[in-house]
Amino acid sequence: MKRTKCCNNCERGTPMHLTRDILCKYHGVVTPDYCCFKYKGSADTAADRHNSYKCIHCEYFLVELDSPDQDFGKCKLFSAREYDGNKRNACSKFSRKMLIEVS
Repeated sequence: MKRTKCCNNCERGTPMHLTRDILCKYHGVVTPDYCCFKYKGSADTAADRHNSYKCIHCEYFLVELDSPDQDFGKCKLFSAREYDGNKRNACSKFSRKMLIEVS
């Protein structure tokens, strides 16, 4: 079955938890059936892809360097307290970290 092009299955869209709308990286909040010229298809289903993100995967999560466990840190946007980034689900302001590989 061929999947239709829409923001619901776009790699650049993140579903919002309160409504069925999609938070697009380029266009802001859009409906799930919207599709723009920046569409990039995803191999994963939308539900599987977005449920696995945690705070530690976000660019706003600051890891505490003096902590023995590298999962502890705080959110640059919302938090003043340290917490385990692997235990909290990503929020609506989630933005994926850019991973730089050193070879």
